[in-house]
Amino acid sequence: MSPNGNIDLEIAKIKNLPPLPEESIRIITAVNDEDISIEKLVEVLSLSPVLVARLLGLANSAFFGRAGKINDLRTAIVQVLGLNLVKSLALSIVLNVELKTSECKMFDAEFFWSHALMTALIAEKLAKQFDDSLMQSNIVYTSGLLLNIGLLAGIFISPAELNKVFSQSDRIEGSVLEEMRSVIGKTQYEMGALLLEKWKLPGIYQTVVKQFRQPGFVGNERHLIELLELSHWVAVYIVGNKMDEMPDFSDLLDRLSLSQMLFIKVVNDVNEKKDTILELAMVVSG
Repeated sequence: MSPNGNIDLEIAKIKNLPPLPEESIRIITAVNDEDISIEKLVEVLSLSPVLVARLLGLANSAFFGRAGKINDLRTAIVQVLGLNLVKSLALSIVLNVELKTSECKMFDAEFFWSHALMTALIAEKLAKQFDDSLMQSNIVYTSGLLLNIGLLAGIFISPAELNKVFSQSDRIEGSVLEEMRSVIGKTQYEMGALLLEKWKLPGIYQTVVKQFRQPGFVGNERHLIELLELSHWVAVYIVGNKMDEMPDFSDLLDRLSLSQMLFIKVVNDVNEKKDTILELAMVVSG
C-alpha cells in the first residue's frame, strides 16, 4: 500500500476513537468545579471503581505513611490526599483508563504522566501572576494535563506503528511530531484536538491543544498557550534529569512578562516535588 493509502487508513481509524462514557464526563465536570463539595465529589468519583481503588491504594500506601487503614474515599480525601490532589489524579486516571496503551511496549506511561503532571503544576503556579479569566487555576491545570493527550489517542488506534516511532525517538520530543504525521496523517496535537472534540470537552481545551506549537496563532488563548509551552519544556528537563542543560527561556519569559527570579523560584519549588510527582504518575499509569 502507498504511503498516502496508509495515511488514509489511519485517518479512517480516528473515527474509532472511543467515546467518553457518561460517568467519565461527570467525573471530569466534577473535578473542574472549584466549588464542589467533598460529599458530591465522592459521589461522582464513586462511579468509577478503578478510580476509587487507585485513590484508596495511594491513601494506604507507604508513601503517605499508611498501612491499609483507610477504606472510605471521603476519609481518604479529608485525612490523607486532599481535595486538589484527588481532583488532579482523578482526571489523569480517567483519561488513562479510557485510552489504554499497553499494546505499545516502547511507550513509557510513567514518563508521560510524570511530564503531564509536572507541566500542569508548573503552569498552575506561574498562572497566579496573571489577571486573566483564561488563567484560572482549573483551566490552566487541566490544559497542562491534556496537552499531549493526542499521543495516547495515536497509540490507541495504531499501537504497532507508534511503537516504531517511540523506539526511534525521544520520549516526549525528538521526531515524534513529524513521525506521527507520517504514519497517521496527524500530529499528536491535531489528534488531541480531534479527541477532545469527540469527547465534547470545553472549547478552550480543544483550542489550546490544536494550536500548541503553532507560532502564528494570535487568538485570546495565546498567552495560555505560551505559558503551557514554557511549562512543557521545563517539565521535559526536570523529568528527564537534565536540569543542568535547561536554557533560561528568556524569550518566552519576556513574552509572558514573567521575571527570571520568579521563574527560577517556581522551577526549584516544583523540582523539589519531583519524587512526589513520579510516585503519583505510577498511580495514574496503573
